[in-house]
Amino acid sequence: MLEMPETINILEFANVALPAGAPGQAEMRGLTFSLPPGRLLLVRLEAGGENLPLADAAEGLLAPEAGAVRWQGRDWRALGPEDELRARAQIGRIFEKNGWISNLNVIENVTLSERHHTRRPEKEIIAEADALARAFGLEEIPRRRPVFVPKRDLKMAEWVRALIGTPLLLLLERPEEGVPDNDLPKLMAAVQAALQRGAAAIWQTGRDAVWRAASRANEIRYRMQGAEMILVKEKQP
Repeated sequence: MLEMPETINILEFANVALPAGAPGQAEMRGLTFSLPPGRLLLVRLEAGGENLPLADAAEGLLAPEAGAVRWQGRDWRALGPEDELRARAQIGRIFEKNGWISNLNVIENVTLSERHHTRRPEKEIIAEADALARAFGLEEIPRRRPVFVPKRDLKMAEWVRALIGTPLLLLLERPEEGVPDNDLPKLMAAVQAALQRGAAAIWQTGRDAVWRAASRANEIRYRMQGAEMILVKEKQP
């Protein structure tokens, strides 16, 4: 009988302690989890709590004070510049704070990574972005600068920017901010579709509607308690 190849985790945290990487961020400690393809880690944030450095560490932008953060089995700190670039090209992120380049319009922002990291025709990338936008309830990705776009539309454009192409890891920092509850199932469905094709995701949320959504197989739930993430529920397939 042929042996099945071992699944490599997309992301691993091994007893990680994180400093506050920026003003307004919290320290974190004791982080141990693994994200194989298809797994979602849902983190319930404390009301009024500080921002977390979790996504920065997951993307290799913040070195841990202790422990190791591994991307596809390799410590981020062991990757060279080219390997880091290739790895980050496979990560889709919705930022806690504004992540827009102000002198580009929204469609240029949304498609920037795909245009830079792939050889896909620009028309194809824009067509995919607009199709994703329509799935979320927009007519198309705005062609105006971010400052001139309504908050709800801008947040949905962030959803598209994170999901466009075939990201291997999704880092979602309060992606529901500024969006009514009745729009959230569209995002949940899009994230589940990405998981089903083999991505992994970390979703940080302070929103009851997201936390109350029925948990699915292969989902881990944590709740923040001070500097620690406390395991709430883990379901295996």
